[in-house]
Amino acid sequence: MYKTILVPLDGSPTAEMTIPYVVELATHFDSKIILLSVFEPGAMVTENLFRSYLANVSAKILTEMQKIGTKKPIVDVKINPGNPTSEIMRNADIDGVDLIVMASRGSSVESDWVLGNIAAKIVRIATKPVMLIKQPAKEMNSQHKKLISKILVPLDGSIVGEAAIPHAEVMGQKLGANIVLFHVAEIAPYPRANDFVTKARDENEFTKVSAYLNKTASELRKKGLTVTSELVVGYPAESILNYVETNAIDIIAISTHGRSGVGRWAIGSVTDKLLYAGNIPILVEHSKS
Repeated sequence: MYKTILVPLDGSPTAEMTIPYVVELATHFDSKIILLSVFEPGAMVTENLFRSYLANVSAKILTEMQKIGTKKPIVDVKINPGNPTSEIMRNADIDGVDLIVMASRGSSVESDWVLGNIAAKIVRIATKPVMLIKQPAKEMNSQHKKLISKILVPLDGSIVGEAAIPHAEVMGQKLGANIVLFHVAEIAPYPRANDFVTKARDENEFTKVSAYLNKTASELRKKGLTVTSELVVGYPAESILNYVETNAIDIIAISTHGRSGVGRWAIGSVTDKLLYAGNIPILVEHSKS
């Protein structure tokens, strides 16, 4: 699924926190890795400096992949002039990229482009799935190349919201990761006290959501995956972040937008909030529906 992975780098150490994740994915998916840096006309950093920088990063990646037995790993380097957002998008298209992996909080001392400032833009306009890394990988996990062991998939009950499930599925198969299907029964913005009609509607919603989660989980289990489901009451974004923090989740796989299906919350607005909150990596798929 991830035959080619694009990794934008702005020359900062922060941007390089993507590398352990890229190594893990490329090792298990036999991926080609493309390292991309963009220099804007008149920038302080020149093409030659970026080329030297990317050559060093490439060497580190190859060394790590060879240590864990990857056969003939491929790492290409590209340095382009122009606007960073435009060049990332252009290269993703012309190289047939299957996944963009980038830091959501980049900071560069010498470069005129700061990766963290454009991460959210890329998520919104990219037609490719994007994985955002928000903090360095834990050292213990990084050493064992087991960064992704538990995947949370928030679902709002819509077909659009299910767009991220295939990513969880393939990572579950290739990485041996467990999958948690997660739905939040959203707290209504109006009083519910002594409201018989509201209570009956909510109970009906719970029944539908539970059936939906169980059916989706059952379909994945038939493929040999370890899948659990969780249904909680609360505010979607906050509930997701709370669950992530208390249940050792390694990555959130979610769609960019969705319309309310069996539930009442729209997944797109939740995705927007998750982009700026928490420290867990997030993989965002762009629904074709």
